[in-house]
Amino acid sequence: MVELPLRWKTMDLKPYLPIYTKIGYGIMLNAITDLWLLTSGVDRKKFDPGSIVVVKHFIGYMNTMDDYLDAPENKHKQRPSLRFTKGDELWERRKEMFGSIEHYDVPRQKKIKRAICASADRLLSAFVRFRSLNAIGFDDALHIREETAGELCRVTAELFNVIHDVPSDRARAVETAFWNVGMVLQVHDDVGDICKDDREGFGENMVLQLLNQRPEEKARLMGAIAHKKNCPFSKIERYAPETARAARELQDRYMAAIPDTGGFERIRCLLDLTVSMRGRSAALRSIIDKMEL
Repeated sequence: MVELPLRWKTMDLKPYLPIYTKIGYGIMLNAITDLWLLTSGVDRKKFDPGSIVVVKHFIGYMNTMDDYLDAPENKHKQRPSLRFTKGDELWERRKEMFGSIEHYDVPRQKKIKRAICASADRLLSAFVRFRSLNAIGFDDALHIREETAGELCRVTAELFNVIHDVPSDRARAVETAFWNVGMVLQVHDDVGDICKDDREGFGENMVLQLLNQRPEEKARLMGAIAHKKNCPFSKIERYAPETARAARELQDRYMAAIPDTGGFERIRCLLDLTVSMRGRSAALRSIIDKMEL
């Protein structure tokens, strides 16, 4: 993979953040940038470091919106009461995000804003649809994950593409790769959170919905991991084998949709080695868990 230096100032990180958060941000932003450089074909010497700042603020903004929608006072409302008022964290994130693109020309700014606003609209629409349902099933969970996790990763690539004028054909391939990478990671994340999400009522967990289709397996698994925060995939394989098979097929479906040319094959191999559900990503997960996004 292409190596980029971990420069806190370049990434516009807050000086008061603890070192493990800075390391987490650095690893995440470097990994995202490496992935994009590997697939876009853009020469590293022509890479605009300011684009990392734009992406960082975009991810922070979307995560803050997601956290707000998941807040106890909004969680069970059909239409979340977002308060876009001065002083709210979401408003501050928005100002930082759009402030990071002011040095670009107006046409480029418009493209960036259009991508960001469309992504935020999809997130809100997915949550509104989710909250309006009396009961949620696998298809609903899949929809909300694709409109949130998948789209967050795709738009991240789109922002890089717009800033660097990547040709449209290549840009679409890169965005397709990022979207599917996001979904592979989300399936992996849903595996680890299956117990916590069941306990806290987060029905958008795709793997939890697969487990809900198999009551006997769910009873065995939940009995085996009672009071545990995280669930290793090995436990699902042992106590809920059919759910494990379905979850692996779901992950592999997104893995197979990553394009085969250029640097995309290396991305597929990297995912399989480091973020598969076979338990080989404990170190990475421990870092991500400590990140204050």
